[in-house]
Amino acid sequence: MTTATRLMNFPEERALEDASFGQGIVPTRLYALLLPVWQVEIRADITEGEDFYLIDRFLERGLRHGSFHTVDELADFFALDRPLVTQAVRFLTAIGHVREDTEGRLSLTALGRRSVDDDVRYVVTHQDRRQLYFEALSCTPLPRAHYDDEVVTFLSGDELAAVQRSDHYPRFTPIHSASSFDHAALDRLRTRKDRARFNLPVALDALEALSETRVFLPVYLVRGRERHLVYGQAQAGNAHDPELSDICSRTPELVNALDNEELDEEADDRLLRSARKWLDRLGHEAIAPEQDDDGTWSVSLPSTAFGEKGLPHARIGGYRMAGSRFYRVWCADETARKLALLARLDQRMGSRAHVTRQDAEELIARLARQLRLAAPGLARLRDGARRTGRTGLESQLARLEKEPT
Repeated sequence: MTTATRLMNFPEERALEDASFGQGIVPTRLYALLLPVWQVEIRADITEGEDFYLIDRFLERGLRHGSFHTVDELADFFALDRPLVTQAVRFLTAIGHVREDTEGRLSLTALGRRSVDDDVRYVVTHQDRRQLYFEALSCTPLPRAHYDDEVVTFLSGDELAAVQRSDHYPRFTPIHSASSFDHAALDRLRTRKDRARFNLPVALDALEALSETRVFLPVYLVRGRERHLVYGQAQAGNAHDPELSDICSRTPELVNALDNEELDEEADDRLLRSARKWLDRLGHEAIAPEQDDDGTWSVSLPSTAFGEKGLPHARIGGYRMAGSRFYRVWCADETARKLALLARLDQRMGSRAHVTRQDAEELIARLARQLRLAAPGLARLRDGARRTGRTGLESQLARLEKEPT
């Protein structure tokens, strides 16, 4: 894991666009950070809930409510083969749901009764070992999405060192926390009602922490005048992480570090040099960056700068990074911005397997805000997709038109 491209599965610009036009803030900076996380290995008796197998549900309900106590009684009542019932009872006994007394009579255990009453097959695993994750700034558990190791990367050791040595952009800055792991955080887990949201089982008993390792989670933090928004790998930049955003906003050492960086008096000069260098490469030396009313910077290009021999129309309304700063690419021509809306819409939903009408209309409204256009209807967009040869998008919009509003 040595390059920024592999480290984050989405570009910084996507986070900026969501912050600006999805969340309605005015972004001032974007930082690539490595947030500290405690990776805690625990050992506990774990109770987890599963779906019942159909036969198991019937048999347990028979034992709970039907006054049946033998394999023969269960087999006769449910019209099942006796060997099949015998095998099922043996399994339910093995997982602690059924017990047999000295006279051969069957009954449910407390775990079995609870399973029937909740219609959930509870299974207890003794001395189970697993990893739990807590962000290290306030020892708050991370939500379930962070446990997908095919998407989310926690860095430590050689991987962390490689990222810090890398000369790839963006360069990620680790945030350090001097505090040790708060073991009371494990006790607080037991009282949470939303345990599933944090990748926790139904119950944790005989809980023991075996080790705590500090690792680092790569994120983009968009700083606005009103608040901070954190974008992680789990949502691919399409939505911010509300828990991490709140934690970062109220962590003094992090806020102070960002405040100190923003005091850099040369930041605007570096941004302007970056923008002019980009304009020179495009052959638009006469165009100068402009500062908008909200304090952000933009570059307005003519419509001739876009198209087959120029920049893609989808670049209109987007951002270009310059360190932790950025400027917006713009075009005053309305026709060019309408083509940009079609291009961006095609990128976002033209090839997706299924998009609901509500999702599409919300996306269209957001893109229209971003491009300062009136939000067009589906029929008008479908016609535009047809005229510009976007057949996949045309088919999607035609399907959505038939869905009820």
